[in-house]
Amino acid sequence: KDIPGTSALSPAPPKECVPDSGSPSGTTEADYCRRILVRDAKGTIREIVLPKGLDLDRPKRTRTSFTAEQLYRLELEFQRCQYVVGRERTELARQLNLSETQVR
Repeated sequence: KDIPGTSALSPAPPKECVPDSGSPSGTTEADYCRRILVRDAKGTIREIVLPKGLDLDRPKRTRTSFTAEQLYRLELEFQRCQYVVGRERTELARQLNLSETQVR
């Protein structure tokens, strides 16, 4: 079925969507790719080929909102040493009431 604004020929799948030569026989592009149709601002419908491993349905993680004091302290530490690890990282996270993941 033709959709106005799309080509009869599908674009070549992205490199990461093509099964490698070592794939078991019988594996197809469909096993690796997800094709979706999108309408752009002009109303043209286009096909986009994405790896199936890309989870578009998962919720985005929330972005941390740092206070002015937290930013100031984090910037001071970054100027002093670009990589805060170990006890320094644990202690800085505790002092700023952040997780160690947020202090990186």
